[in-house]
Amino acid sequence: MLFVWIALWLAAGLLLVTNRNNPVVRWLSLMSLCGGFGALASVMEGVIVSLADGARITAAQEQWLRIAQRGCSWMSYYGLPYSFLCFAASYNKEALPVTAARLLPYAALVLPLGMLALPIPEELPVHHNLLAVWAIPYTLAGGMLLLRKRGMNPAERRAHLVVIAAVLPAVLIALTMNNVMPLFGIYRMWRYNVWPIAFAFGVFIIALFNFGFLGVQLLIERRQMNYSLRAITSGTSMLNHAIKNDIGKIKLFSHKIEQAADTAELAELREDIRVIAAATSHIEAMIRSVHDRTQELQLEPKRLRLADIVREQLGAIAVLGGDRIRVYAEYDESAVTVADHAQTAEALSNVLNNAVEAMPGGGQIHIKVRSGKRGSTIEIRDDGCGIDKSHLRKVMEPFFTTKSGRTMNFGLGLAYCYQLMSRQGGELRIESELGKGTAVTFYFPAVKGKNQEPE
Repeated sequence: MLFVWIALWLAAGLLLVTNRNNPVVRWLSLMSLCGGFGALASVMEGVIVSLADGARITAAQEQWLRIAQRGCSWMSYYGLPYSFLCFAASYNKEALPVTAARLLPYAALVLPLGMLALPIPEELPVHHNLLAVWAIPYTLAGGMLLLRKRGMNPAERRAHLVVIAAVLPAVLIALTMNNVMPLFGIYRMWRYNVWPIAFAFGVFIIALFNFGFLGVQLLIERRQMNYSLRAITSGTSMLNHAIKNDIGKIKLFSHKIEQAADTAELAELREDIRVIAAATSHIEAMIRSVHDRTQELQLEPKRLRLADIVREQLGAIAVLGGDRIRVYAEYDESAVTVADHAQTAEALSNVLNNAVEAMPGGGQIHIKVRSGKRGSTIEIRDDGCGIDKSHLRKVMEPFFTTKSGRTMNFGLGLAYCYQLMSRQGGELRIESELGKGTAVTFYFPAVKGKNQEPE
């Protein structure tokens, strides 16, 4: 049980430290904390018995330790079904009316608190018969809410399956051992909770480092990427300043040399100077492009209709792709957000350009604009060459590119899109399969307030 205690509290701590602003994560952390209290109660039992048998504590000290142990048991027996129900309701809040979802944590707390007012049997930590009356329905209702979550994109479905695998088996087995078996006079079965909890912890750790768990990995990646972007912003600013000064000098003296060549009628020297001038202009254009893409974005947010901003960018497809690219678009006219118009248009343009470049022989681009309770999305999907799995996790890193040798490509397009969506409170997600195409989804946060119309 020592392992279970450490594993559950470690999981609770990791979730809280990395994503404490997410209510779903907070409820899951509480659930893990409550489960850990049950394991702690078991560990305390062994310690108390050992100390008492060795006469290393007095009767009064043993009594205080028993009180603390019983408190830990209560946290597990009462807190686990309550926190699981609240976690499931927060995780699948679309399944409940808004008022019901808001009041549920308070209403559900009445029965666990009521249990604390009842006298406790001497030989048992809780009234198992009374506990089963509400703990079993709480757990089953929570399980139904988890399983009935709908309306997910492919990335969310994978994350949902990970959550189900990590949470539901452990909770249902704990329900059976803690609440159902005691109804038949079979006690102390909680000791078999070790194996499902070990499995759940293994799923949690694997998901944490590979797919992400309720956004935890994503936040770690965000912090790393934000740090990289800040460092690059500072570096390119200094580089841009230094190169601009030196290029100015080269241009000045090149102009003087060109004038002298004209006067002396030195045609060969004049051509050499023009080559130098063209090279300096190219360097200047390159550093300006890098500098513009890595600077801190200055946003001017306003309410936008996403369908309109997508239509604005589709004209470029006809120019870039011609007849070889076919575009299919589905618009939800009610999809609105608060964002910077110019920057968002630039980000969409980047992704559309990438889609066209991924299909040199022609193909299809499917665009879907959707709205929902949690916000709105723009999905851009192509059937181009796709991205290798080993590259997929790097494509949003600054200066990473698979388009080597192409003019003025620095691997900053998707890094810029990522930075923009992060600054606007949204997300950018990429799915791809080599040889089958790529899907890029912009997630915009929900617009607060009754007035949903764009300005």
